[in-house]
Amino acid sequence: MKQKVRGIGVGTISLIMIFSVLCLTIFAMLTLSTSNAEKALADRTSSFVKGYYEADSKATKIRAQIYESYTQGVFPASIDGVDITYEHSGDITVAGYYCKVNDVQDLRVKLRLEQTGSYVLEWKTAYSEDWAYDDSLSVWDPDIFELLF
Repeated sequence: MKQKVRGIGVGTISLIMIFSVLCLTIFAMLTLSTSNAEKALADRTSSFVKGYYEADSKATKIRAQIYESYTQGVFPASIDGVDITYEHSGDITVAGYYCKVNDVQDLRVKLRLEQTGSYVLEWKTAYSEDWAYDDSLSVWDPDIFELLF
């Protein structure tokens, strides 16, 4: 009499094990690539925040020096290597300057100077260069098509 084999054979178990190992390997690679991307993003964010607060600190010190000079009737053209522009309109004087945050952004500051204090009109980050967008979309180039045939 022939014996009937019951249950799962060795081949089926091997296929399930290979599939399981393959799935775990793929999930491990996806986790690794995601963690590397998250680390790169965290590093860029940290660099920006550090640059912003350094620029903010420098802008605050310059603001205090501008007001101190203004109360003495002096309008310095530059403080700590930062150029300052002034606009006079009657009793109101507006001082403006930029502090570098990173390679592409500056902290833009405009102050209204009065005898009672300096008032912030603008304190924001702005791109240091004009932004030019590219609206071209090269989906199909007929010259390349002609070269193929």
